[in-house]
Amino acid sequence: MEPLLFAGSLIVAYMLGALPTGLAVGKMIRGVDIRHYGSGSSGSTNVYRTLGRIPAATVVALDIAKGALSVGIAWYATDGNAYAMSLTGVMVIIGHSWPVFSGFRGGKGVLTGWGAMIVLSPIAAGITALGWIIVTVTRYVSVGSLVGTTLGTIAIVALGLLGYAPMEYAIFAMGGGVVVFIRHNDNISRLMSGTEKPVTEAGRPTRARTRHS
Repeated sequence: MEPLLFAGSLIVAYMLGALPTGLAVGKMIRGVDIRHYGSGSSGSTNVYRTLGRIPAATVVALDIAKGALSVGIAWYATDGNAYAMSLTGVMVIIGHSWPVFSGFRGGKGVLTGWGAMIVLSPIAAGITALGWIIVTVTRYVSVGSLVGTTLGTIAIVALGLLGYAPMEYAIFAMGGGVVVFIRHNDNISRLMSGTEKPVTEAGRPTRARTRHS
C-alpha cells in the first residue's frame, strides 16, 4: 500500500464527511441555518422536523453517499486494503460529526457511517438497518440509531471471526461506533431522564433554545 495514497484517502474522507449537507439544504430551500432551529443539529432528523420530508430525504441520500464514496475511493487508491478502508470509514464519520467547513458543528454520523458500511459489508449494513424498525415502532430516532449501530458493530466483528469479512473491518465498526455514541451523548441523557422527543410532525420550524457548540 502506497503511504501517500493511504494518507490522501484519509484526508479526502474527512473533507467529504465535512461537507455540510444539512446546512446547505437548509440554506438553499428555506434560507435558514438549520443549526438555529429544533435541536440545533445539522443532521437529517432535525432537517425532517424543521423543513419536512423532501429536504430530509435529500440530506439522507447525500450523507449516505459521502460514506460510500469515501470508502470506495480508499478501495480504489489502496487496491482494496482492508485496514485503509476501515480507517477511511472512521475518518468520514469524524468529518461529518466535526466538520471544519461549519465550525465543527455537524451531525451524528449514523447515515454517513451506514454508507461506508454498505461498501465494507452489505450484510452488516442490512443488519444495521433493522434499527430503523425500532424508529418506526418507537418514533425515537436516537434509539433506532444506537441500536442499529450496536447491531452493525456486532455483525461486523462476528463476520470477521467467522471468516466472512476481513477482521480489520472491526476497526471501522468499533471506532465508528464510539464516535456515534459520543455524538448521541445528549440524546442518551434525555432518554434516561424521559425528556427525549419522538419524531412527530415534520416541516414546522422552531427556534433552538440554545446554540449548540
